[in-house]
Formats: sequence, C-alpha cells, structure tokens
Amino acid sequence: MLREGRFQCPCCDYYALDGRGRHQVCPICCWEDDGQDLDRLDDVSPTNHITLREARDNFASFGAADQAALSLVTPESERKGLRRELRARRH
Repeated sequence: MLREGRFQCPCCDYYALDGRGRHQVCPICCWEDDGQDLDRLDDVSPTNHITLREARDNFASFGAADQAALSLVTPESERKGLRRELRARRH
C-alpha cells in the first residue's frame, strides 16, 4: 500500500516524498526529485532530461512525468486518500 510522504512532489503535487532534493522517484508520477521546483519550471532537469513544466503538463495529460514512465506510475485508483494540493502554475 502506498503511504503519504511529508513533502510535495514538484511535478504531480501529491505528498509522496520523504524529503526534497534527494533524488527520490515519486511513486505517483515517476519524477526524480533533484530539487528543482516551480521557480525553475523551464530549466531542463539534468536528472529527468525534460523541464518541470513539460513534466507537469505530461502528468496533467496522461498521468506520468514522461511517456516512458507511464507503466510505472501508481494507478489513480490506488491514490485515494493521498493528499494533493494543486499549486499555481507560474508563467
């Protein structure tokens, strides 16, 4: 069973991480948390090889940070009860 983390994933906005910037892979969206956050949406993440904006758009469109990770994400049915607070998108 998936447990809630103390920290919010910068990609999917679920509280699924134990810490920030520790290269933990989010079980919800498969973004590897390299410490990049909403203040750097358009910088390419060296770890994820795409921008955080692209990853957030991908998650909104098809449920994963990128297409290659789609089979690895936690299904929506298993996310029930996990806290998610949508953060404003910066332009």
